[in-house]
Amino acid sequence: MRVVFDTCVLVPSFLRAVLLVCTTQSQVEVIVSPRILGEWLRAAKTPLRRLEAEAGIVRFRRDFETSIRPDPTSLAEFWLPDQDDIHILGLAVNQHADVIITHNKKDFPQDELRSYGLERMDPDAFLRQLLKQNAIGLAAVVQPIMSNIRAAHPDLRASDIWRKAWLPQFGRLIEKL
Repeated sequence: MRVVFDTCVLVPSFLRAVLLVCTTQSQVEVIVSPRILGEWLRAAKTPLRRLEAEAGIVRFRRDFETSIRPDPTSLAEFWLPDQDDIHILGLAVNQHADVIITHNKKDFPQDELRSYGLERMDPDAFLRQLLKQNAIGLAAVVQPIMSNIRAAHPDLRASDIWRKAWLPQFGRLIEKL
């Protein structure tokens, strides 16, 4: 499976970490572009967030070098409700992706994506799909990430952490393992 990550799933560090370890464990090919990485950096609104984004992008470039594909050169043939998201559709089509992972349902209509042979999934549904294929493997790679978060935030319940990361159903299932 080949998936394009929309910027919105890369920005939150916990969500990004869970997605990346789960896709690696599941041998899913992740695809992003320089423009998506640039949007990640521009999403950082404070100096501290900017430093975090810069460090995250450096790690991503190092650890997922082959996931970074060229931006599409022409977007004229593509349409989405938000012109600023067309580059993601163009990337997905040009790289023969199967799925775009995003929270943005409004600007990535399923009917439009299907006309290009693509599907849209939110991270929670995507991770639940991966969990069905390899529950034990995913539990093993997610556990250290969750342990670090819980150590940093002992006052938060696991369900609260998963909910804040927009992964409530995946979190509920993984916590049962």
